[in-house]
Amino acid sequence: MSKWVIGKYIRLSQADQDLMKKENKSESESISHQKALIQNFINDSVELKDSMQYEFFDDGYSGTNFKRPSFERLLEKIKKGEINCVIVKDFSRFGRDYIELGDYLERIFPFMGVRFISINDHYDSADYKGTTGGLDVVMKNIVYDYYSKDLSVKVKTAKYQKMKQGKYLGGHVPYGLMKDSKDKHKLIIDPEAAAVVREIFDMAIAKMRLIDMARTLNECGVETPGQYYRRKHPGTKKFINSSDKACWTHANLRTILKQEMYYGAIVGHKRQGIGVGCKHTASVPKEEQFIVEGRHEGIITKEEFLKAQEIFCEIGETKNVIPKTYPLYRKVKCGICGRAMSYKTYFRNGVTYRYFTCQHAKEQPGEDGCCKRYVIEDSLNEIVWSVVRQLLDMTDVFKQKLDKQNNVSRQDNLILAEKLARLQQEKEKCESDRFVNVDQFMAGQLDKEVYQRRRADLGRLAEKLDADIAEVDQKLKTAETVKDDSLSQALGVMKKYSGVDELTQAMVQELIEKVVVTDPEHVEIVWKFRDEVRKFIGI
Repeated sequence: MSKWVIGKYIRLSQADQDLMKKENKSESESISHQKALIQNFINDSVELKDSMQYEFFDDGYSGTNFKRPSFERLLEKIKKGEINCVIVKDFSRFGRDYIELGDYLERIFPFMGVRFISINDHYDSADYKGTTGGLDVVMKNIVYDYYSKDLSVKVKTAKYQKMKQGKYLGGHVPYGLMKDSKDKHKLIIDPEAAAVVREIFDMAIAKMRLIDMARTLNECGVETPGQYYRRKHPGTKKFINSSDKACWTHANLRTILKQEMYYGAIVGHKRQGIGVGCKHTASVPKEEQFIVEGRHEGIITKEEFLKAQEIFCEIGETKNVIPKTYPLYRKVKCGICGRAMSYKTYFRNGVTYRYFTCQHAKEQPGEDGCCKRYVIEDSLNEIVWSVVRQLLDMTDVFKQKLDKQNNVSRQDNLILAEKLARLQQEKEKCESDRFVNVDQFMAGQLDKEVYQRRRADLGRLAEKLDADIAEVDQKLKTAETVKDDSLSQALGVMKKYSGVDELTQAMVQELIEKVVVTDPEHVEIVWKFRDEVRKFIGI
């Protein structure tokens, strides 16, 4: 058996997919080409052909970013010592950032004792022990990196040119508009939704408050943009998580009233990427955006749009910035609509009060719907802390119970393993007897009736043994599955906070998935522990 355990890494980027579409090739051809190239290389190598092999595929990920799912799984196996040789088609499949790629080739992999082979670049780190791969390797990495950055600039320049021409390049179209079926870069009016947009601007021009506008729309049963989109596009994944209780709020109204596209303009370059290969984007200042007017028929006029903006000038958009250090940060959800509850503060008689409230409640008509009462933070913290403290008090009992189970599990697994070995031996003997039965019949040592009877008996025995082996094997696999780190991890978290005497944000982040509040008297805690862990602990 070879001393090498190989990780075959294959990557297909979005740019590769676009190129294949132009050349009328299927996606599998590129993947299969890389796979076949690597496998042929291994088969032709005397020292590698008998090696254990793992395959890792990343589909649609840029080579400039090393945060790729399969790449990270490859690294995890390397860290565990399960892989000591990595093979790729060429350097660009592994990564296009020459600085980070150089780190892997010259520091990380040599330190971990990992051999790296790039087939098309004729590079094998085993040929460069104690040295770098030479100037040619460095130059190739720089070229790959420069190619990605140059390609990014060219793509960005082409997009900017289209934006300056007033072509719409966005994916999701603003509510009230839709793409022209004859020209995907042009917008036209969606009559049904446009009527609602028109009504919203009329209310704003009439100086109606946002909250009153929201209540009016909700009382009339007007669909929100998300509900409207789902009705128009059944089966879509967009807005799939939006609640059926969702309603008009000051937030979605403000978004509509600030949309320049409603008076016939196309707005591009609202956000831009932080860097090549990075998925994060940042807002672009208004003066740097591309706004081209008169590109399509407007739902309103520009004058009406500007007049509607006065509502923001009068009300203002300043808000109190509350530090994000409170214990239940981002954990409190409304028990009716399922959305995050807002964390607010107010001052009275020199005292600061902090509370949670569902932002949809005040816009909903009538008494039905989300809870309109405030949930005082101190009261909610006290409720949650009392339950968490009960959990932490169970730490010692949990540990004893887990230790006992582990001991029992080890004994049970040993018994199952012995039973499986015995059944497999019986199955081997059964198969041997079946061959002997056939041989004796063929040699004329058994008459047909005896032969058939023995064959039937041995066949039934073989079927029973197969079923017994499958059952025991499944029990062993189930035991291995259950014997994961979930219980140990849960115990570790509980031990970590067992000595704490108050609710903290760090504790909540590790223990609690969410706190569901229907009203101040009805609070539910959803733990982060898996079902089997909660059942084992008894919560």
